[in-house]
Amino acid sequence: MMKSNILKRTAVAVAAVLSVLSFTGCSQTTSNTGTVSDDTAELHNLNVGYLASPGHLLYFVAQEEGIFAEEGLNVNLVLFGENNSELTALESGKIDVGAFGSSELVTYLADGHELTVFGGAMIAGHGLIVKPELVEGIPPEDWSLELLEGKNIGVEGVDSGHIVYRSALKQLGLEDSTNFLIFADGADAYNSLKNDDIDAAILYAPYRILAEDEGYVILSNSGSVEGFEDHVCCRQAVTNASLEQNPDIYEAFLRALIRAYHFYQENPEKTIQDTAIYVDVELDSLKKDTYDYDSQIANPDPDILGMTNFYHALVDTGFTEEFDISQGLSAELYDKALNDIIAENPDDSIYQFLLDYHNRRD
Repeated sequence: MMKSNILKRTAVAVAAVLSVLSFTGCSQTTSNTGTVSDDTAELHNLNVGYLASPGHLLYFVAQEEGIFAEEGLNVNLVLFGENNSELTALESGKIDVGAFGSSELVTYLADGHELTVFGGAMIAGHGLIVKPELVEGIPPEDWSLELLEGKNIGVEGVDSGHIVYRSALKQLGLEDSTNFLIFADGADAYNSLKNDDIDAAILYAPYRILAEDEGYVILSNSGSVEGFEDHVCCRQAVTNASLEQNPDIYEAFLRALIRAYHFYQENPEKTIQDTAIYVDVELDSLKKDTYDYDSQIANPDPDILGMTNFYHALVDTGFTEEFDISQGLSAELYDKALNDIIAENPDDSIYQFLLDYHNRRD
């Protein structure tokens, strides 16, 4: 399980939120490694909210490899336990930007909150975790979502994994014969599974690997569910006012994430070491959760098409009414940041992949 120093980091994060400064020059930068640099007079402060998940590794790599600083940013990473408190912190100005669940962002936009989704973070990254007796004697090739009929499934709010599996069960005609139980966060859902209060849980990384390490079974990974392959999960979001006032800062932020993606693709071992500073899981398990279960667990692309598809899934499952979601989605800064980097690195295959991915999905 996650060790007790996660609690210590949470206390530090809360203290950081209370003392946040916005976009100003600063005298030093501090990462979770304790490294301090005094040569940051020209950097812009940026307070970034994150969850302790490998799906947020673009932040961790950009911070620990000095990419944020190279892009002119003095980033303070602020830890949160779930999306709603992080969104509240964004709107109150306690953080400037963060990665938030796609489903939560859709419902926030539906309620009229003035936010813009302008970049990407986590891709897929959820597992449908069941007790081993549910699949006992059944060959893995015969595992299916039909095994959930009549079962109690724990979910975190309306997070993306919840929407993927609720939609899939609805398509199978099983929505009414399964019972979804809402929990405040992934930890609560996981603990309920361990206490035998539920039969299955939809858990995001790293709870997915922690459950498997303790003998539970990953019946399915969300990125492989038909119709939701490599679905959007956490997206970068910012208030409209802040984006309008500081477009250059947010473009630099996206440049840093694009470069961090490149590092993540080329340097698995160092990426896991960087991620482990923020996600307190054994290195071998963390690497498995980060690189083995999804075709990619993080991508900086805003994926407008993917967000639009998720919006339709939320409408179809009754979690929101129809509205014009396009007003809250923008790829403008990402287009510019990615094309500028490709102009500097025209023959780089990883950046070309990001361009192809962007063009086919948006």
